Amino acid sequence: MKLELKAIRLQRQNWIDAVNSGNMEAVRELLSKDAMWIPLGMPAINGRDQIMDWITPSFDGFNHVFKIENYYVKGAGNWAVEHADFFQKITPDEGGEVTEHQGKYLVIWRWESNNVWRIERYVDNSDAPQ
Repeated sequence: MKLELKAIRLQRQNWIDAVNSGNMEAVRELLSKDAMWIPLGMPAINGRDQIMDWITPSFDGFNHVFKIENYYVKGAGNWAVEHADFFQKITPDEGGEVTEHQGKYLVIWRWESNNVWRIERYVDNSDAPQ
């Protein structure tokens, strides 16, 4: 299988669009069944269902603006590794404190048998406040 960077770029944009629209089903579809998310300062979250249980409440009642810059992808065969800078702004729907954070992430993409790239591992690291 030839590494298709165009297909990964499309999935990355699908990820951004899903987060920014709060489309939890689209977020779910981007994760492999046995995905692992390693959030800063927390234990790893194993499995797509557990990740969705953890992430979905952060979208209920909140608007997200998620941006990615300076991304770089390298891979071979059925695997690709991507790292990039991210910025996220979270605004409560009913007013309240807006939060912003930025940092870096590392994603391992896996090409699945149904001919789609999915997130296998996601590690994020917020920058220290300045």
